[in-house]
Amino acid sequence: MLRTIVCDDEAPALELIESMLRDTGEVSIEGAYLSILDAIDRINAGGIDLAVLDVEMPELTGVEASERILAYPKPLIVFATAHPEYAVEAFGIDAIDYVLKPFDRHRIAKAVEKAIRLHTLIEESEQEVQDEGEDSRADPPAMLRIRDAGRYYFIPHGDVLWIEAAGDYSLLHTREKEAAIRRTIKSLENDLPEERFVRVHRSSIVSVEHIREIRMLHKGEAQIILTDDTIVRSSRSYREVIQKLIDDL
Repeated sequence: MLRTIVCDDEAPALELIESMLRDTGEVSIEGAYLSILDAIDRINAGGIDLAVLDVEMPELTGVEASERILAYPKPLIVFATAHPEYAVEAFGIDAIDYVLKPFDRHRIAKAVEKAIRLHTLIEESEQEVQDEGEDSRADPPAMLRIRDAGRYYFIPHGDVLWIEAAGDYSLLHTREKEAAIRRTIKSLENDLPEERFVRVHRSSIVSVEHIREIRMLHKGEAQIILTDDTIVRSSRSYREVIQKLIDDL
């Protein structure tokens, strides 16, 4: 069960999303707040896995509120909004997902499902760091060297198919497994060799050697098909990057 808090400054919306979250059977509601300041205080007290926050609130926006969260580890965040344009801002900061108003039970369930998946991966990956960290050696060549919880472990560059942003975390996808680490995608981008990895979306990095096909879509968007048949979508703001990929491949 994910320990969850919910915040919306409109009582009917708060009651509705709280009810829908409970109905998933996957969360434990630790608090439902009309005030974002009260919600932040509860989060910073610790022990919260997931926070579902309205984007538009009078005291602070959900985005501003996320910047005041000091708890460690920081909970996964889902933003709720009536305006789809806020999705770009949400994913650009630290939300793992967003849900649109009026709320839909299926969409709420999908957001919870994603949060559970990420939470499980984070716990498993951090345990793996503790189990393997004692055997850390000198940084081998062509390895992604990951430091987490004071330990180190290594994933060969060639094994990484793509990397997905998840707020304050990143998901590394290989053919065999997924690993979640507490590092932002921007941090990883700075460490990876640019000749082997390229960022194609504000939430995605792909391995150049694992690109099988690129399909251009309308308005400068593209689909990148990887060697394991995963499809990673590129946004139009990265169309110059995609064009360079096409020219170089």
